[in-house]
Amino acid sequence: MKDWTLVIPAYNEEKRIKQTLNSIQNTLGNEINILVVSNGSVDTTVSILEEWKKDHKNFDFLDFSEKLGKGGAILKGLVKVESKYVGFIDADDSFDLNTVKEIILSFGDNDVVTASKWKGRNFFQVTEPFLRKLSSRGWNLLARVLLGLKLRDTQAGAKFFKKSVFDSIDKNFICSGFSFDVELLYKFKKNNVKIKEVYVKTIHRDGSTFSLKFVFPMFKDLVRLWWSK
Repeated sequence: MKDWTLVIPAYNEEKRIKQTLNSIQNTLGNEINILVVSNGSVDTTVSILEEWKKDHKNFDFLDFSEKLGKGGAILKGLVKVESKYVGFIDADDSFDLNTVKEIILSFGDNDVVTASKWKGRNFFQVTEPFLRKLSSRGWNLLARVLLGLKLRDTQAGAKFFKKSVFDSIDKNFICSGFSFDVELLYKFKKNNVKIKEVYVKTIHRDGSTFSLKFVFPMFKDLVRLWWSK
């Protein structure tokens, strides 16, 4: 675990970030390194992170006053990380951390492992609101057709990889928001990096920073990525 760093993007997460950090510590232990990137938070998120850092040597955070977007925050964190392996995970504590632990402990010679809500699951087995699932399937179809990403789920906010593999890709990202995930996977694909998809159980949390208003900008980002091929 000490060779790993988890990056967590956080925007106004005062209600959930401490619970998430507690869950990670209780499940993954004290050896894994955690880096939270506060992305223009205007609530008490940063104060909570400051207090957490006092008692946890494996923890650090970055605080940016400007809103970078989810992807922009993750990128800032990934660039800073120096550990052998790195991953990022959403701040809402929605992923089964026992499965995340299994992924990390059995990572082996994999280059990239991406969590998936959809692998081996049908439409009715995924626990998300209907419209969100519908937009997810539309997005996935376009990602397959336009970018050639043969994955069931590009958007699950939990991805893990060798830092050397991340260091090898181009860091000029078009997408700084929720489309960051698909662009990151696309960059890995262009570098002929093998991507393994693993089902990870999730719990839909109320208060997610994602909403359907982001769907159209994300589709625009996907077209921009296709156009830049």
